[in-house]
Amino acid sequence: MRLACLYVPDFPLAALLRCYPELRESAVAVSEGSGPRAKLLAVSPAAARRGVRGALSVAQAMAIDADLVVRTVSSDMRRAAQAALCDVAASFSPRIEDSGDGIAYVDLEGLGSLFESESQLATAMAQRTVQLGIDAQVGVAGSKVAAWLAARQSGGVAVIPKGEEWSFLVPVPVSLLAPSPNLAATLQRWGIHTIGELAALPIHAVGTRLGPEGVLLVRRARGEDDVPLLPRPLPMNFEESVDLDYGVDNLEPFLFVLRGLLDRLTARLGLRGFLCGDLRLSLRLAGRGRDERTVTVTAPSNDVKALLMLVRLQLEAHPAIAAIEALRVVALPEKLRAAQLDLFRPNGPAPAQLAVTLARLTAICGADRVGEPIVADSHRPEAYGVKSFEAVTRLSGYAIRETTLTANRFIASRLCPCLRAIRPPQSIDVFCQRDHPDFIRGPGFAGRVVHAAGPWRLQGDWWNEGAYARDYYDVQLSDGGVYRVYREAIDRRWFVEGTYD
Repeated sequence: MRLACLYVPDFPLAALLRCYPELRESAVAVSEGSGPRAKLLAVSPAAARRGVRGALSVAQAMAIDADLVVRTVSSDMRRAAQAALCDVAASFSPRIEDSGDGIAYVDLEGLGSLFESESQLATAMAQRTVQLGIDAQVGVAGSKVAAWLAARQSGGVAVIPKGEEWSFLVPVPVSLLAPSPNLAATLQRWGIHTIGELAALPIHAVGTRLGPEGVLLVRRARGEDDVPLLPRPLPMNFEESVDLDYGVDNLEPFLFVLRGLLDRLTARLGLRGFLCGDLRLSLRLAGRGRDERTVTVTAPSNDVKALLMLVRLQLEAHPAIAAIEALRVVALPEKLRAAQLDLFRPNGPAPAQLAVTLARLTAICGADRVGEPIVADSHRPEAYGVKSFEAVTRLSGYAIRETTLTANRFIASRLCPCLRAIRPPQSIDVFCQRDHPDFIRGPGFAGRVVHAAGPWRLQGDWWNEGAYARDYYDVQLSDGGVYRVYREAIDRRWFVEGTYD
C-alpha cells in the first residue's frame, strides 16, 4: 500500500492566514487566548525573524516587537481549514483519513494511471492546497508514520521509494516523533538522537524500562503504524466563518468580507464537483443578538458575483437590526445536472453556463419571478404560476414524439388562428347597440365592429374574494383587426384580452 500524508505546519497560523491573506507578509502570532498572559501557539516567519518565539506570553512577545499582530483562531476557522484540507484529499481519492489538526492521509491505490509518477502526484496535491489558501507539505511512503515523517522533514514534497523507508528514517531526528518531555529527556541521557538509533534498541528492553509509551515510540521509529488507514466518507459540510474586528453596520464592507468567504466556499465546492445551492447566513450582532436567514438560490451556481447579488437583495429587503460582529456561511451542495444531447435539435447552452445565467436573473428579478410558467388551478384565463426549472430526462424515442408533436402543432396553427394574450388585460371603451358591442376604442386601435361572436359566460372562484363573472366576445373591427374582449358582469367594465394573428 502507498499512502500520502498532507501535513500543514503551524496549523493554527495557517487557519488564520487562510481567512486573512493580507497578513501573510506581516509579523503575526496566534495566541490561545485574548489576555496578556495567554501563550503563543504559532508565529509567522516574519515574527520569528524579529525574535518572537512560540510558548511566550502575549505580553512578552509584545515587549520584543511592539508591531506584532496577535490574533486568536476560533474553532470554526480551524474546522473550516481542516475541511478544506480534506476536500483536497478527496479530490484525488475517496479513501482518505481525517486525522485532524492539519493532517490527512490519502490512499494512492489506483492513481498510478492518472499521473506519470508519485512525485507528480504529490506536487499536484501541494499545488491544490495552495489554491485553497493552505500551504501543505506532502509525503508519500508505504505507511502512515513514514509518510507523516517525510512530509514534516521535507518542507515541501518528499517521496520515499517503495522498500526504502528504513534508509530514509535512519537519520531523521527522534524529536520529530514528538515524544513526551520526560521520555525525550530519558532518550537524551541515553544518547539516542536519531530515529535509526531508537529503532535499533530491543523492543522488549525498551518496554521494561520505558513502558508502553516507549514501545509505541520504537514501533513508530521502525515505520510501523499504530492503526491502519481508517477511511471514512467526508461529511457534506461546506461552512466558512470569520470574526470581525469591529461591528459592521454598512452593507458594502459587509459584502466585501462576505466575498472572501464565498470565494473559499465556491473553491471547495468546485474541487468536490458541487455547485452552491441555498446559502444559510448566521450573523452575530452587537448586543449578543443573532440573525439567522436563508438566501434561496434558484439555480445552483458557483458564480460569486451572482451569489453576492442574491445576498445583497436579501439584506436590502431585510437589513440586520444591529451591527454585525461575526459571520458564518453554510452552502448547501448541489450536483450539476447532466444534459442529454438530442439528435434532432441543436445543443443548448452548457449546464454550468445556464446555471450562472439563471442565478443572475434570480438576483435581478427575484426568486419568485424566474422559472417555468405553469397553469394555475383556476379557470381564470390570466391565472398562472412559476416553478423552478427542472432537468428533463430524455428517454428513448423522445425526439420522435417531440417531432410529431411539433408537426401537429404546426398543422393546427395552419387551421386555426393564434391568440396573442395581453397580460394584464387592458381597459377599453365599448359603445353598444342592443347590448352588443358596436364600436370599440382601445390603446392603439379603434373601429366599428364588423363581425362578432358571443357572448359566452366564464365565471369562477365564487368561493373566495376573487370571484369573477365575464361575458366574452370575439370581434372583427373595420380596421381589419380581430380581438377578444370581455365585459365584467359585476361592474360592467370592458377589457381587451388579446389579438388574433
